[in-house]
Amino acid sequence: MNETRSVLVKYRTVSITVFPWSPRAGVEYWKFRNGKRFVVRSTLEKAKAEAKRIAEETYLGGVKLGALSTAQTVAIRRMLEVDPSLALVDEFILWHAKRLPKKNCREAVEEFLAVKRANAGSSPHNVNILTRHLSVLPDRDLHEIGPAELPPLPGSARTRKNRRGAWITFFKWCVEMKYLPSGEKTAPQCLEKPRVIRKVPTTWERSHLETMIQNVTPGYFAWLCCGGWAGIRTEEICPDPESGKSPLDWADFKWDRDLIIIRPETDKNGHRRVVPILPALKQALWPIKKTFGRVGPNLPPHTPRRGGADAETTRLGKLVGGWRKNALRHTFISCRGADVGLAQTSMEAGNSESEAKKSYNDAKGKDEAEAWFAPFPLIPQKYLRPVDNDFPPVSEKVEKPTKRKTGGS
Repeated sequence: MNETRSVLVKYRTVSITVFPWSPRAGVEYWKFRNGKRFVVRSTLEKAKAEAKRIAEETYLGGVKLGALSTAQTVAIRRMLEVDPSLALVDEFILWHAKRLPKKNCREAVEEFLAVKRANAGSSPHNVNILTRHLSVLPDRDLHEIGPAELPPLPGSARTRKNRRGAWITFFKWCVEMKYLPSGEKTAPQCLEKPRVIRKVPTTWERSHLETMIQNVTPGYFAWLCCGGWAGIRTEEICPDPESGKSPLDWADFKWDRDLIIIRPETDKNGHRRVVPILPALKQALWPIKKTFGRVGPNLPPHTPRRGGADAETTRLGKLVGGWRKNALRHTFISCRGADVGLAQTSMEAGNSESEAKKSYNDAKGKDEAEAWFAPFPLIPQKYLRPVDNDFPPVSEKVEKPTKRKTGGS
C-alpha cells in the first residue's frame, strides 16, 4: 500500500482508506477493502464516491433513508430535535459495537463439536448426528444469523424436529460461551416447532424372541437375554471402543440379591441404576455366569464381521422378518411397565418417567407382559456351558505373581 498517497474517506464514525494499486507497469487503479473483498475503481474520484456510499450504508446499518417508514421518519425527527448533531447516536453505536459478540458460525461449530468429542460420556453416534445437522448452518457471524438466514428444515416431521433441536442445543451453547447475547430467543428457537405424532414403539413378540434365542451366536447370547429381559442398552453391553464406556461386567451381577448394578461408567447417561434379575434372565444366564469379565463381545452386534459376514443383528433379522432397532429394550420397557408400572420401570431402564409415559404407555398389556417374561422352556444345549471367555476383565485385575530373584550363595 502506498501510504503517502492513500486517502481517508469518512462518514461520521466510519472510516475507509482508499489507496492506489498498480496491477502492471503504467496502469493505476484505486481500491479499498469492504469486508473480505476489495473494491476497485479506475479513478480516485470514483473510488471515493463508492467508499463514501459504503461508509454511509455501514453507519446506517444498510437502511436506505428513502425507504424509511412514517414511524421511522418521525423517530428520526424527534432524535434530531433533541440532539441535532446525533452525538448520542454515535455514542450508542460505539457502545453497541463493543458489546456485540463477534464469532463466525463455522468456527463456533468446530469448537462445539470438539467439546462434544472430548466428553467421555458422549456417544460417537450422537456426535456424528450433531455434525450432520450443524454442517448446513451458514458461514456467517453468529449475530448475523436470524430465522430467515437458517436453511429450510428438510424431511419428515421427526427429522425436522431433530435438526431444529440440534441447532437449538448449539445456539444455547453459544449463549453460554458469550458468543451470543443472553436473554433473547436464539434464531432456531424462533422457528416453528414441527409437530411429531408419537407412535407405539417397535417391539418383538414372544415367538420372535424364541426364534432368536434358538439361533443366536453363543457369544451374543447374554447380550440378547440382557436386552430383552433387563432392558440394558446394546451400547452398555457392547460399547463402541471410541465411546470410552466401560462394558457391562459379570461382576456387576449380584446373584444373591437378584440385581444388576449398572455402573455410571457403563450407563449411557452416566448414572448408577439398579436392574432386577428376573427369573427368565436368571435361568438363561446362570449356567454361563462368571465371576468377572465383560458380558458381551468386543464387536457390537450391529457391526459386520470381517470377511464380509453379516452382523449378528442382520443375521438374526433374516429369521424374524428384519431386525428392529432397539426393539429388545422397547419390549422390556413396554412389558415391564404393564407389570409394575412406568415409574418403577423408568428407574430400571434409565429413562425419565415423562419419556416413558410418552413412548410406552399402553404399548403392551398384562397378558403380553406375562408371556414375554415367562422363563424359556428349553435353553439350547450350546448355551449351557460357559462361553469361551477371551474378553479382558473389566471390574477387577488379576496380577500374576512375579518370581523374586535371589542372590547366589
